[in-house]
Amino acid sequence: MELNLIGTLTMFKTMGMLPNFSELARTFGKDRHTIKKMYDGKEVKERKKKPSELDAYRDEIIEVLSHPGTKIKAAYWYFKNEKQLKCTYDNFKSFVKKNKLLEEAKTGVPHPLFETDPGQQLQVDWVELIKISTICGEILEFNLFSATLGYSRFHYFEYTEFKQEVDFKRCLIHFFKKIGGLTKEVLTDNMTAIVNVNDSDKTIHPSVIQFFKDMNITLKLCRIRTPQTKGKDEVSNKYAQWLQAYDGKIKDKEHLLKLIDKLNIDINKQRNTRTNLPPVLLFAKEKEYLSPLPNKELLDSYEDEMHSCKVPSTFVIDYKGAKYSVPPYLITKTVNYKEMKGKLFIYYKNDLVAEHELAKPCSINYHGDHYKKGLIGKLKNDDEIDELTAKNLAKFKDFGEK
Repeated sequence: MELNLIGTLTMFKTMGMLPNFSELARTFGKDRHTIKKMYDGKEVKERKKKPSELDAYRDEIIEVLSHPGTKIKAAYWYFKNEKQLKCTYDNFKSFVKKNKLLEEAKTGVPHPLFETDPGQQLQVDWVELIKISTICGEILEFNLFSATLGYSRFHYFEYTEFKQEVDFKRCLIHFFKKIGGLTKEVLTDNMTAIVNVNDSDKTIHPSVIQFFKDMNITLKLCRIRTPQTKGKDEVSNKYAQWLQAYDGKIKDKEHLLKLIDKLNIDINKQRNTRTNLPPVLLFAKEKEYLSPLPNKELLDSYEDEMHSCKVPSTFVIDYKGAKYSVPPYLITKTVNYKEMKGKLFIYYKNDLVAEHELAKPCSINYHGDHYKKGLIGKLKNDDEIDELTAKNLAKFKDFGEK
């Protein structure tokens, strides 16, 4: 670049022409006054480039800007929050433009396709914060646990209200039970359910390490902010959008769960553009390479860990297809619950708030005092409350016995 500039200036001098210093400055990325000094034959002292605190983040800035829809201001906000940058937005913007990082980001970070052997890898992720309204106008907010086998692309969605460690482990076990075996490794991003991330350092929760040790599976994490590494699962996640066609048309949560089950069947019958075969056909081969499931006691111990859910306006929670009541003051609160010895124990902030005998699926199980408290303010006197409570509880009992 320096030699090209000197050659250009020499050409102008030989021809006796005065160059446009501003235009040359833009072309060669130098100050116009410096170029004029060079043309006049004056000594030009090369100024040492002052190091910037952003130099250390150059590659990371390109990576963040490469995400679809990410603007310079959004990237600055991210680095200011996560890296505690001291520079101003104007300095950050100037650094990005001067070093042409935005153009470099637009070219995209290469993520070549790769294939895995049958039974080798499972890729997992969350499809987060989905909202679907029922025909009655109730908004159902939920997440989908998403799992894709690397070889066959056999895919699985599972409804979860939360994205906690216990949800992650339980959903994994449900999937492995469904396919009848284990893969050798699980690939996921640095989800907060299982990993603590501090700058570029990441620490897997000790209980997660023990879980994968018990399952005899290797846990692999994507490089930070490179979810494309598990591209097979990212591609499969687009099928979650199919549920949006039912927005305003589903009856209730049970209807939604049935739709998710049907979605799992249908998407595995779709021809995969990469393999040119439906996942269900390739899975027939992949299943032969899966490792055996661990013993039932181990799986049960992880499945029976504490569940969590937010209490709806009906103040009943769902468990294995049945509904169980909690005190009405817990509406909108998050409760934990666990099955033990044929009973369901429900806790709020470590306090036991309800206890129920396990009931048949589709049954509705209100404690009388919970139901009465839910009617306070809706009826005029205690006699009316007692009468309506007895009447409706009898109906719920008859409904559960049918």
